[in-house]
Amino acid sequence: MEEYEEEGTSWEAEEEREGENEGTPVWQSALLFVTAALVIQGQIFLFSCALNLGVRHYVLPKDIAYQREFHPDYQAVQPVAYVPMLEEKFLTSGQLLHEPEDSSGLLVREGSYFDVWLKLSLPYSVKNEALFQVQVDLLALNSSSVFSSRKTCMMKRQNYLLRHVKLAVFAPLYLLGFLQDGEETLYFPVVDKFEQGKITNVGPTEVSQLRVTILSQKDRDPPEIYQAEAHILVKLNLLQHFLYHYPITSFVALSCALTVAMNVLLLGLIVVVLSAFLLGGFSLERTEETEDGLEGGEKGEGAPAPENDAAGEVDETETSGLTNVDLGGADEEVRGQANESSGEDVRDNTGPSWEPSTSMSEDMSEDTQSTSILKTGSKKFITEEQARRRA
Repeated sequence: MEEYEEEGTSWEAEEEREGENEGTPVWQSALLFVTAALVIQGQIFLFSCALNLGVRHYVLPKDIAYQREFHPDYQAVQPVAYVPMLEEKFLTSGQLLHEPEDSSGLLVREGSYFDVWLKLSLPYSVKNEALFQVQVDLLALNSSSVFSSRKTCMMKRQNYLLRHVKLAVFAPLYLLGFLQDGEETLYFPVVDKFEQGKITNVGPTEVSQLRVTILSQKDRDPPEIYQAEAHILVKLNLLQHFLYHYPITSFVALSCALTVAMNVLLLGLIVVVLSAFLLGGFSLERTEETEDGLEGGEKGEGAPAPENDAAGEVDETETSGLTNVDLGGADEEVRGQANESSGEDVRDNTGPSWEPSTSMSEDMSEDTQSTSILKTGSKKFITEEQARRRA
């Protein structure tokens, strides 16, 4: 009884839960689904933005143009100056304080292309009228020369009359300080599209500084220079150009592209997991069915069902509502068949005759006891009559 009560209670609880689920409004389920989707998409977008920042930091150089002022040493026969290509933390007053142990402090990353331009300001003088050369050497971290290039320079020669006419026309601008007379600025490239760290069979090729040498003509004094600057220009590829010159547009576009890619990847992962789960469950069911079929075949071949069991079932079903009486013509046919098949073997059977058992178990109910007596008595009564007729 307790088991029935527990089953009834669990069944009622399940019905209550089903009723509650059926009573949930559709708009609440839709709102919950939309909220969960927005939360997941927000997390994916934030992760895409963080990944975008990491990509920009890795792809883009710190800057694309560096200016380094230098001062040639006129104590030497050929004035020379060293221009460091390192970050400011390694410099003191524009001069190299200590060299870095690795290439982490270089202005130009490995694999990037860069140009070197020089800007020279020279006064109009007799010494600067002659032709001269400028040589630039790219030095590695170990001060070895990696690359060298030279350029020829010369100031423009102006006519004396034209020069004074120009001064007279632009006199107000010269007086106010907007224009200056007496000097000329030369701006020219020396190194073009040099790839950082990609020269083979030379050893370390990461350029850390420039060596600029002023070469004058033979038996002439070196040119006079007011001011000198070296411009290091980093060349950008198509992606770097887009990221550097269009920061907002590139950030939004790249973040959206990363979000779409991550959603596609997540969807593909879900499809793969579900496919593996479904295929695994289907194969497991087929394996279980095959094992059950094999077990059933082994049982059927090894232990065939006896005919007496089937006959007993027929007798039980036929005698379920009868008393211990003679079964009529059907019983006589059964007795006749038994007499013909047994013959003289039954006559030699001198054992005691069997009597139907009428004992009843104390634990059985009255209906069950009467049914048991009816079935047992009917079967054994037929067997006893057969034995008497055989004798």
